[in-house]
Amino acid sequence: MRELCFVTDFDLHIHGKHSGGVSPKMEISVIAEEAEKKGLEMVGTGDILNPKWLRHVREETEEKNGYLKRDNIKFIPTTEVEDENRIHHLLIFPDLETVEEAYQDFKELSDDIRREGRPRIKADGEEIVEIAKKHDALIGPCHAFTPYTAIYGKKGSLEECYGDEVGNLDFLELGLSADSEMASRISDHDDLIFLSNSDAHSPWPHRLGREFNRAELSEESFEGLRRLFAGEEGEMKLNVGLDPREGKYHCSACNSCHQKYSMEEAKEFKWSCQECSGTIKKGVNDRVNELSDREAGYKVDYLHLPPLAKIIQMTVDHASPTTKTVQKKWKAFNEEFGDEASILIDEEIEDLEKVDEEVAESIRKFREDEIIMIPGGGGDYGERILPEKEEEASEIREDRRLEINCRYED
Repeated sequence: MRELCFVTDFDLHIHGKHSGGVSPKMEISVIAEEAEKKGLEMVGTGDILNPKWLRHVREETEEKNGYLKRDNIKFIPTTEVEDENRIHHLLIFPDLETVEEAYQDFKELSDDIRREGRPRIKADGEEIVEIAKKHDALIGPCHAFTPYTAIYGKKGSLEECYGDEVGNLDFLELGLSADSEMASRISDHDDLIFLSNSDAHSPWPHRLGREFNRAELSEESFEGLRRLFAGEEGEMKLNVGLDPREGKYHCSACNSCHQKYSMEEAKEFKWSCQECSGTIKKGVNDRVNELSDREAGYKVDYLHLPPLAKIIQMTVDHASPTTKTVQKKWKAFNEEFGDEASILIDEEIEDLEKVDEEVAESIRKFREDEIIMIPGGGGDYGERILPEKEEEASEIREDRRLEINCRYED
């Protein structure tokens, strides 16, 4: 067995500038520059089946053995596709030649592949895996637990979606709605690597790599990923991402007024809100409880950490991560330590304090899980609270205990 020599931070799910709702700044040169600031070594291209984006990627990178190089970043050809049941899948390709071959198969099954970054494929999950494996691609479900356009929003198991091809899945993408603790409660996931990716629509470090993976790889390439996913060589070390309680649909809650309910309460009230008579939308947490067949058993550590600019925004109590004050502090940290991933995960707090004591203390609280989270639900995002003292934290937990526990009544 070859020696493992690369500890790599990577984000394999983004979108290019030709997709709807994506920043025109999502170009390879900008992505590479911002990925280096973030601390990523490998990034998925996203949207690689789109002919315009493929042309752009080809022109802006140098193809190597198993990756595409731009500056100090290694790009891996990737795309998200939507199947006939509106379930999304992530495909990772060995090289651009393979992408072009796969395009010939997929274009026969898609009306929008020439114009959309995430094409709609007139095939089910099983057929899409068959095509992916024909071209030696890696494949798995995208953002598996989101209520819409995801496998567990539509199906009750991996097999129900992928049929006889379920054994050919390579990974499961957690998405912003779940973490490894939630996903590990389903035993069907035991043979799959969990990925945490950003699904970024803009290149800035509070979007790109807002969720990322850290792994030991035998090489930073498609082949290194393949060996990791197959359990041959390499080791996943860490998933880094947002707390799933921040998600808009974590708790079961009213779609109109966002009043939260436990699963038992929602059933008792026949999914009708007691405050406004709106419809209660089942939350991701309750959906996981339905699907789970055991208690949580971590496959790999999951670190709940928002991007650095978001932590600074909370610390200085600004409305946006892009204000001048937030960006000035972000640049001060980045210039001192080199990249955001090391600031968030690796640097000692006492070293961070030399740049900004308050921000360093906020980072410590996130690392040590001293944040109070008011979960989201019914389309309303969750709320992070950074209490200054334990007495304040205790008061908040008591005053907002129903919201925190996703309940309507005690």
